Amino acid sequence: QVSFFILHSIFVLVRGDIYWVVVSCLLSFVNMSDAWKAAKPFVTGSLSGCFATCCIQPIDMVKVRIQLGAAEGGSTNPIEVTKKLLKEDGVAGMYKGLSAGLTRQVFYTGARLGLYDIFTEAAKTPGEKMPFWKTTVCALTAGGLAAVIGNPADLSLIRMQADTMLPEAERRNYRGVGHAL
Repeated sequence: QVSFFILHSIFVLVRGDIYWVVVSCLLSFVNMSDAWKAAKPFVTGSLSGCFATCCIQPIDMVKVRIQLGAAEGGSTNPIEVTKKLLKEDGVAGMYKGLSAGLTRQVFYTGARLGLYDIFTEAAKTPGEKMPFWKTTVCALTAGGLAAVIGNPADLSLIRMQADTMLPEAERRNYRGVGHAL
């Protein structure tokens, strides 16, 4: 705790008052044990999903281009698709739809992992090991509900990724997730 206090003090001096306000709000939220206990599975699930999406987005973009290209009789070679994408849109083109992907992860992964924790906690019988069928029901229910919750963001992601393949006159040039919905 002493090292945290020292680091925190240095950041406050460097960042100024706005940083202090943000850190104080976060610390006060974490200190509300009941609220943090309820939100933690949702927050950690969302953050882990967002990190994974940032890493996998270029591969997902190539996958979507392959799928759309195959439907139109284009190349399905991942290397050729990647080269074409980089040539036409640059490195930023590999991250088209990232905002929708991150939104999807916040809703889908956050809900899936958060709901699973809630459902398994409710299904437990004190002193007994939870049977496989109960775990399965909890997982299927959490995953199904999360899929329904995350579906609109997933639709936005596909729309944003596919938009650049349309002829320029037909493009919608989505500005973000809300616009793509």
